[in-house]
Amino acid sequence: MNDKQEFFKVPKRGGDKRSSRKRGGGSFFTHFLWMVFLGVVFLVVTLALIKVSGTGPALKRSLIAILGGGPPVLAKEKEPLIVEKVVEVPVEKVVEKVVEKIVEVEVKPPMPSGYVAWQKTDVAELWSEIPVKTEVVTTQGDTAVKERVREESYQIEMKVNLTVPKPNQSSAELAAINSHLPTMLKDFETLISAAEVSPFFHYLYQLKTERTQQNVTRIAELLSRHNLYDLETALQIKHPKSGRKLLLVQGEMDVVSDGSDGDRWPELDDYISMSQHYQPFTSYGWAKRSTVPNPLLARWEEKLKEYEKEFAQPGLSIERNRFLRQQIDQYKPQVADLKSRSYLIAEADPFIVIPLSFLGRTEENEFGPSIGDYAVVVYGDKLYPAIAGDAGPSWKFGEASLRIARQLNEKASPYNRPVSDLAITYLIFPGSAEPTKGPPDLVKWHQKCSSLLDEIGGIGEAYSLHQWEDFIAKKKAEEAAKTDAPATPDTPAAPGSAAPEAGDSKADPNPAPAEAEAGATPKPGESAGSKGNLEEAAEEPAPGN
Repeated sequence: MNDKQEFFKVPKRGGDKRSSRKRGGGSFFTHFLWMVFLGVVFLVVTLALIKVSGTGPALKRSLIAILGGGPPVLAKEKEPLIVEKVVEVPVEKVVEKVVEKIVEVEVKPPMPSGYVAWQKTDVAELWSEIPVKTEVVTTQGDTAVKERVREESYQIEMKVNLTVPKPNQSSAELAAINSHLPTMLKDFETLISAAEVSPFFHYLYQLKTERTQQNVTRIAELLSRHNLYDLETALQIKHPKSGRKLLLVQGEMDVVSDGSDGDRWPELDDYISMSQHYQPFTSYGWAKRSTVPNPLLARWEEKLKEYEKEFAQPGLSIERNRFLRQQIDQYKPQVADLKSRSYLIAEADPFIVIPLSFLGRTEENEFGPSIGDYAVVVYGDKLYPAIAGDAGPSWKFGEASLRIARQLNEKASPYNRPVSDLAITYLIFPGSAEPTKGPPDLVKWHQKCSSLLDEIGGIGEAYSLHQWEDFIAKKKAEEAAKTDAPATPDTPAAPGSAAPEAGDSKADPNPAPAEAEAGATPKPGESAGSKGNLEEAAEEPAPGN
């Protein structure tokens, strides 16, 4: 039997069973499963051995090399994470718009072919409420060579229109200023019927006019409208029965705050005394009665030394030497006065200011006032006793001490007048001054003014003369009560003591005459503008103007 036959030979039924099982198809499948199982076991064991032995990376590199892979790549250090932030920026879209632009072309006027006349007027108003009208007028002249040397070819002609007021002098006109006057003064009609306009009224406005002429080219120094028209009337009256002379003046009231007195009030308010216009003097003064120095003396002496020291330096200009000499000549007598004299205190003492032009004319005019004359200030239905205590600028009327001003208006100050209208009536009694000047005695002033009012007919029953409170005596009493230690004859009294006035040069350092005033506690030394020095008073206006 050949191989083919043997291959296709069909076994006989009932043959060898053992031989037939070995040749069956199930043995192949079983072997295959066993081979897969053993391969898996081998792979797991191999991997476990590699894991345990730690040869995995080396084996991996070897396998890669055997299989033809590239060289192993070394692990790099971990790079920091970079986060890129994208921000959207809005972009404006430019839209072109065609706009039609109309350009105005200036058409220049044709140039003149010959001379053209010119005349133009401008009107303005100065700080002083003075309207100014300017006019430019041209005329045809000669050649420039000739006109340059001719003065009339180019000049300014200034014309000031100043209307001088007339004084009121009738009962109706006076009552229009203050309706209480006819009933306040019992003999009002009698007084007015005997009145005549005082030459002082016309003289004051003459001085105002002259001052305007002098300063017409210095416009900033022209009188303001307020200071030009500050006097309504000035009437001189002699009572037909008593013969008492009266100068009745109506005008405004500015504030003066000068004056100092070391005997009565050694302290000083620097806020006022350091101001530009302050002066420690008043025209009314008397001999010192204590050794307490004037509170301004040290300042004045220091200023005098400064001027003298600079004046002694060589090489100064002529102008500077002249100025220093003037200051030295001014300060020397003032220092001497501060050492030897006392003055009114505007914040404590009620007094009015008389223009310098009114003073020193008693021989020429019997109604001429003098420093020290008694006066009564009338405002509304009130009458206030006072004296003529200081001299002011020659061309100005209407000033009173800060004490009176604050009584009329509590808001008054050295820089704020109590009354701006011409509503104040001043009753000045010429020739009534005491023969000897001394510290203010307000009770005596009240009695004297009351007696003078009686001499011109008296005042109505509905009115009374104001009684001032003595601020200084009150202050001294308060200070004495605090210390509770009165001064002995051998010990100078404290500034607040209220010892009576002795009357001679060796009296108590701080005499307290019987003065009576009303109002808030004063601060002596406040400034104003009128000067104790009469020459300075004529040139320098008081503040509040």
